[in-house]
Amino acid sequence: MERKVKWRTFWLVALIGLSVMTLVPSFVARDQLPSWFSKLFNTRINYGLDLQGGLHIVYSIDLDKAVDDKASELKRDMEAQLEELGIKGRVSTPPAPVGAVSVILEDAKNVEQIKSRVARDYDEIIEMRDCAASDDAAKSVCFRVSSDYAEGIKTSALEQAIQTVRERINERGVAEPSVIAKGDQIIVELPGLDEEEIGRVKDLIERTAKLEFKIIDEAEVNGKVRNDFMKRAYGFAKTDQVALDLKIDVNIDQWTHDESGRVYVDYYLQAEDRREKLTHAEADEIGCLDVAEDRDPAGRFCNVTGRQVLLGYLEGLGARNPGLALDDDHAYGYELVKPADPKIDPYWRSYYLYRAVELSGSAVQNSYVYWNPTSNKPEVLIEFNRWGGRRFGELTGKSVGRKMAIILDDKINSAPTIQAQIAGGSSSISMGGNNPQQMQTEAQDLVNVLRTGSLPAPLRADSESKVGPLLGADAVNKAKFAFILGSLLVIIIMVVYYRKCGVISVVALALNILFMMAILATFGATLTLPGIAALVLTVGMAVDANIIIYERIREELRSGKSVKGAVDAGFGRGFAAILDGQLTTGIAGYVLYQFGSGPIRGFAVMLMIGIVCTLFSATWVTRLLFEHYVGKGRKAPTISL
Repeated sequence: MERKVKWRTFWLVALIGLSVMTLVPSFVARDQLPSWFSKLFNTRINYGLDLQGGLHIVYSIDLDKAVDDKASELKRDMEAQLEELGIKGRVSTPPAPVGAVSVILEDAKNVEQIKSRVARDYDEIIEMRDCAASDDAAKSVCFRVSSDYAEGIKTSALEQAIQTVRERINERGVAEPSVIAKGDQIIVELPGLDEEEIGRVKDLIERTAKLEFKIIDEAEVNGKVRNDFMKRAYGFAKTDQVALDLKIDVNIDQWTHDESGRVYVDYYLQAEDRREKLTHAEADEIGCLDVAEDRDPAGRFCNVTGRQVLLGYLEGLGARNPGLALDDDHAYGYELVKPADPKIDPYWRSYYLYRAVELSGSAVQNSYVYWNPTSNKPEVLIEFNRWGGRRFGELTGKSVGRKMAIILDDKINSAPTIQAQIAGGSSSISMGGNNPQQMQTEAQDLVNVLRTGSLPAPLRADSESKVGPLLGADAVNKAKFAFILGSLLVIIIMVVYYRKCGVISVVALALNILFMMAILATFGATLTLPGIAALVLTVGMAVDANIIIYERIREELRSGKSVKGAVDAGFGRGFAAILDGQLTTGIAGYVLYQFGSGPIRGFAVMLMIGIVCTLFSATWVTRLLFEHYVGKGRKAPTISL
């Protein structure tokens, strides 16, 4: 055998072995494979919703939050303008109506100047409104984001949310997800995944990744009262029967600024997670899904977080004690505290924050995971852009000694004390927990969502359900039967008509299908019913290529050429016709991919993969098999064709 043929045979065997190993994870459970094998070959063929079903989730999005964020942006702009003009006053964003901004001035003679500024700078996006009773109308300028502009914000927010959700799912590597809008809801369908993977994907989807920095308004500094609101709430809740029934505790937080020695004191409420029975209305409000088939009219058991307990209590506090009603300039924040002592259960605590967002995720330029050498735990380091770095330096410079809340998805991730001005343009987010591997995974997931961008508003799962194959088991079985029957008929015809050469075609056809499936597995692609249709079509195209070559060989044999010469001429002169036909089909597949969607694109992708594999198997692989059949040293003057 020629040395060249030996090397080609070696590479073919190697390619077959690699393809088989690539396909193993698609047919063998991951826990049954050696760890080294799973590291090398960790992708598999996924099956679409039409073949095996999956998870159907309906999300609602708080679009009003996107409008309120615009109001916060206007608030920061107005504060900058007041400072620039040297006008004394304050700017607030009342919780109602949505997108409202109030500018309260110390001197009424500046009202007209501010009104003209507002009309000049924001005429297209705001509309004037009546000031609330709590505002001094003679000294105030009150406006809100206009209805038309708010609708535009909501439409844009919904489109951005769909794109962000799709990117996050793709970042996780889930193939062929379905993400569509229906009214103000987002419907997500994920092809069949295991429970662990579904949990991680859902967490990635639902994380708003909305990063905010706010300053905490502490109660006392060096014994002097700065704001006694939480101190009064502390005293009220300490003896309030409602708080006692909800098992809400009260506590005091104290810290010292290292350089100045100033002592800061803050008061807070705390509550632990619990499981309790709620009415259906209460359960729906906190997102506790009703997945049981038999509904209990009295309600259902739900996992209630300490945050939800504190949120419900503090929101109703102002109604029961008007002196403890939250003003327009402040908001509550909540942090999950995990004590170092394992004997103490984790709990949620409250913070009294300034409502204004001093810095947001839009100022983040990059983020990545790094290990903190001091704590020996993974953290997420965030780097600000030029504006964000300057703003972060200003914020920390004027708030030395105070605590700054780092808020992620409306939950306080940490509240470090600002010991000095930070001008480096970066900050870090710590991961909770004691399991380093789990913390590393959580940190990487957070980096992924920060890089794909934050959701413009929070998502909440309204319902979720597992769905069966969209086509039904009968249709799926018929599709499989059609593929098997079609392949068998082709094999029988080729073997009967072309005899031993037909067997070579069958071997090349089997390798063609093997290579196609290996390519699907390598890219973690999804196999759908249109993909199976393309696979059946590829079988026909591959056999057609062999028939062109065989008929050409027959013509050469009739003209008197030797077997070896006829085979060489058959492959050489038949290649042009094969290439022409495959390219024509490939162009059609490309057009389908560019202008089609969903199942059409799936068909086109599989078709183009099939064309590449067909050209390879019908020419290179089949030619190599013929080299072994009629190669050097063969004495037989005929060929079984």
